[in-house]
This record gives sequence, C-alpha cells and structure tokens, in this order.
Amino acid sequence: MRAALALICLLFAQITAAQPVEVDVKIVISVDASGSVDPSEFRLQIDGITNALRTPAVQRAVRAGPRGRVLAAVLIWSDAAYPKYPTAWFELGPDGTFEAFATEIEKFKISAPGVPAIGGGGTNIGDGLVYAINMLKENPVPASRLVIDVSGDGPESRPWVKGAVELPQARALAIAKGITVNGLAIETDIAGLHLWYEANLITGTGSFVEKAVDFQDYRRAILKKLLRELSGQPFTRNGPLRGQQMGQQIGDGRAHQEPAKG
Repeated sequence: MRAALALICLLFAQITAAQPVEVDVKIVISVDASGSVDPSEFRLQIDGITNALRTPAVQRAVRAGPRGRVLAAVLIWSDAAYPKYPTAWFELGPDGTFEAFATEIEKFKISAPGVPAIGGGGTNIGDGLVYAINMLKENPVPASRLVIDVSGDGPESRPWVKGAVELPQARALAIAKGITVNGLAIETDIAGLHLWYEANLITGTGSFVEKAVDFQDYRRAILKKLLRELSGQPFTRNGPLRGQQMGQQIGDGRAHQEPAKG
C-alpha cells in the first residue's frame, strides 16, 4: 500500500514539474529594419532596448509582478520578401537574466560593409505582426497577458510579395487571440505617425502608443514603454504606473549592470 502511494506521489510530482509555470507577461518586442532604417538608426533601436533591460526600474517592475517572471523575445522584421530574425525566448526576473537577454540582442546588426544583410524593403507591419503572433502561440508557457510591442518609422506599405498578410488581417488575428498590440511611432520622417498607429495598429486591453520624435529619442521612449508593458500589474488604458510615479521609476534613464553573482 505504501509502495503504491509513493508511486502515485512520484507520478504526480513528475506531472506537476512538467507543466510550464505561468508568467505575468509574454511579450515580443518587434523592431523595424525596413529599407527606410539605416544602420545607425537600427543600432539606436537595439541600444535603446538593451539600455532599458539594464535599467533597475524595469527590473524592479518585472520582479514586482504577482509571479515576478516575464518571458520576452525580440523580432527583427521588414518586408515579407525578407527573412525575419527572432531571438530565443528569455525568462526575465532571476539574477542575470536581463543581462543575458541584452547581450543576445546586441548581436543583431543591420546591413553594412562586410556584414550579412538584415532587413530592407518595405514596411510590411502586418507580416511582421503575424510572425510575432505565431511566436506567442508556439510558446507553451501560459501568461496572464500576451503583448506585441511594434516600433517603426512609417505606416504600412504595400508588401513586395503577392499574397503577404497585411495589417488589417493581422490585427484581426491578434484580436481573435486576445493579444494586446502596442506601438512606438518614430516620427523622424512622418509627424503625427502616432495617430496612424492609434487608428490602425494597436488593439487589446490597455493598448497604447508611445511616440519618439526621432531615432535619438527612441532610447527614452522604449524605456518608458517597456516599464509599462513588463509590469505584472493590472493593465489598463492608463497603464500600471502614472504621472509622477512613472517619472520617479524611470529616473534618468541610465542603465546599470546587475550585481555580480557570487
């Protein structure tokens, strides 16, 4: 009898251990690498994301969530005629995880002399959005909130590939899957782009658009945006942090390394 009971307990423990542990947020950070983005502008986006991940306020926001864990990946997109470049999924929360994710993201380089090309072509937001939706769908870890963070410097252009998914269809799919889509409009060339994002891109509970006046302003904007998105707090139109409180959390926006383990 005792042996049977022990076997049942062992099987239950194995089943429980095999089940993925739920996280507060599962997010794809989607980065524009279309033909309108030059290597220096692409690098400003990469540096902005890695700076945010190394900022203590972002790390505190993740750890303050109900479970203190977030799953995140970056996706580099451009036109449907060009490949997509996703990272692996990274769990954020435990010591060293933010630095590991930032280090992986820093490996991306856009086309330049002697460097294999990443990106180019038109701004096919819909095709990139569907790819990000599939990334979320294929990851089995359950999450309280599913988010896609789309940054770009223009509205959607006509895809170079016939039959490629365009934004209205991709947005409808995100709605059907219960995914929140947020936007970061980089207004270097198109003033008021954030209004187009609000009308045509974002969807879901608490969805919002952050605006960067140019690529140099991306660093500030993505820090503010990720602080809001990565928080495990209830997600509303006003976000988990407001006004002066958010400003205090962000501080001066400078990144700090996580303390060394040991």
